[in-house]
Amino acid sequence: MRVVALISGGKDSCYNMMQCVSEGHEIVALANLKPSDKDELDSYMYQTVGHHGIDMYTEAMGLPLYRHTLRGEPVNKGQDYTPCDGDEVEDLYHLLQEVQTSCHVEGVSVGAILSDYQRVRVENVCSRLGLTSLAYLWRRNQSELLQEMIDSHVHAIIIKVAALGLDPQKHIGKTIAEIQPHMKLMKEKYGLNVCGEGGEYETFTLDCPLFNKKIIIDKSEMVNHSEDAFAPVSYLNLTKLHLEDKSIDTKLSQFDRVKDLPMMRSCNIHSELRIEKLDQDYPLTTKITEQKVVPPLQDLQVKSVNYDEEASSLWLGGVVAKITNEDSDAIEESTKCAMEDLKGTLEDHQFLLKDVVTVHLFVADMSLFGRINSVYKTYFGLNPPSRVCVEACLPSDLLFQMDCYACSRCDFRKTMHVQGQSHWAPANIGPYSQAGQIDKNMYIAGQIPLVPGTMRMIVGGFDVQCSLSIRHAMRILDAMDSQITPKDVKLAVCYVTHANFAPLAQLQWEKIYKEYKIEIKCNAVFVVVPALPKNAMVEWQLFVNTQENTTCSHTRLQLDDFEMSFSENKDAVVCSVSKSKESPNSDLVKNLFLQVMNQDDIWQKMTNSKMFYIYFDCSQITYQDVFREMKSLVNKTYRGNHAPAIALIPMFQDGHHLIHLCGI
Repeated sequence: MRVVALISGGKDSCYNMMQCVSEGHEIVALANLKPSDKDELDSYMYQTVGHHGIDMYTEAMGLPLYRHTLRGEPVNKGQDYTPCDGDEVEDLYHLLQEVQTSCHVEGVSVGAILSDYQRVRVENVCSRLGLTSLAYLWRRNQSELLQEMIDSHVHAIIIKVAALGLDPQKHIGKTIAEIQPHMKLMKEKYGLNVCGEGGEYETFTLDCPLFNKKIIIDKSEMVNHSEDAFAPVSYLNLTKLHLEDKSIDTKLSQFDRVKDLPMMRSCNIHSELRIEKLDQDYPLTTKITEQKVVPPLQDLQVKSVNYDEEASSLWLGGVVAKITNEDSDAIEESTKCAMEDLKGTLEDHQFLLKDVVTVHLFVADMSLFGRINSVYKTYFGLNPPSRVCVEACLPSDLLFQMDCYACSRCDFRKTMHVQGQSHWAPANIGPYSQAGQIDKNMYIAGQIPLVPGTMRMIVGGFDVQCSLSIRHAMRILDAMDSQITPKDVKLAVCYVTHANFAPLAQLQWEKIYKEYKIEIKCNAVFVVVPALPKNAMVEWQLFVNTQENTTCSHTRLQLDDFEMSFSENKDAVVCSVSKSKESPNSDLVKNLFLQVMNQDDIWQKMTNSKMFYIYFDCSQITYQDVFREMKSLVNKTYRGNHAPAIALIPMFQDGHHLIHLCGI
């Protein structure tokens, strides 16, 4: 990918350039925003201290430098950003627009480590220009990252200090290698960010492996910005600089200059996962081709709603897109009809699409997902809902089936929609977010094992894929709330593409609990489906409660004709039913539900649910029978009062279970 690098002169923007090159991209241009008449601006977005030295970069690297003067101010200061006249973000938009016009670029190198404020705004600009944000430092461990920069020969000096524990007279002018031991002490003593990500210090890079020439400071002056007795603020004004030749072969490619450096790389992800042996027995795709043809839904109405006016929440199940004809535009038309149905149902209960927090999308054929998604994405804007997408063996006249949760009024709402490519977790370049949170409840999108730095599927077998997808989910949890651990997960649903994978996934999940030293595991369901996005073998979805640290109880029962396992916590219940040797073949579904309902204590706990996700073995149970029996059971239990919404998901045989009843 041809990349323009946003440079401030600091170590982070320089090192991210090196990371881009290491991942196979090419830096073709540099871009910078400078203040008009000041040494430094109090900007929410940009480092401006040291801007006098930026012009040296074009000759040092042999690349064109595009510079604009900052005209705007931080007008829109919210956690989200929409284009706003006079905002400093629009200066960045016009700068990158000029670069895009002058030379063909596809990506933007961004040195952000932890600031959501910066990330959101850069991603907004990139999205509007059709560019990819490349932020390989995003959410890196700062102690490891600083050491990596030093080991990779980034020669940067401190040019500003602004924190307790940093003395302008002692620390300005020191290299990052020289100040590293002190920053480790200050982290322990005062909680400072080792990389200065909290504004503790700023740097200027004099040399790195991508430079053909190094920058030499001839003259500088110290400027005291604030004489605070505890945390004085001072910076170094670089008044005279020159370039000096380096003893390197300037004909070496960018990649050859960094290929042997001890940098984090996507190609080393297996060692990060501590996977020593790669399994080559399983192909990348294990899609089950011999699917059972499910009778058409025809006129059966499966849509259901649970509306809680007091909580301003709505669970909606069974929104379907029917295949009406074979015309070339039938997929898009059917999708539009379903989306309009979703929108209309929400509006009937005083909700808007922006109120939707999470969505499940079950498609009949994953190969049609691109066409479905092209329509789906037009219905959601800023911060779309988190989403799970899998293929399911739906009735033969359905294109897809959808359910969702929406909330229109709450005390706290947060969405994580990271679109930049990094080493952290997969970018969400589509119309969905990594996670959505309403008050105490969090909904993590389905995570598949894409290598974050390349957005390609990891190779090496199921264990590798499962380990990586769980890591993605755990990293998203940590980014949403650093206090969250697996003990806060109330329900985990793991979709796999082969029955043999289910027990392997369960072992991986149990391993996570051992690592965190948690004895009681959450509710977990393992579902075999025909296919997953990108031909993945596994996809993990998590429901989380961030406040109530309740334990999960597990019970096993022998019913008259079935075996049942039941697990519960305050937020979710799971009832899994298996056939016993004496299970009847006639009236299988009716007998199953009656015997579950006869367990008064268990059924009473399940009736508190707002939504039932029902995963059933479609080789032994029909979609229509499950819906009719479940609907009848719900009507008898609730008599029309606050009945839960229902989502039916056909699954393939896992060798054991007939059905999973999951209540949220």
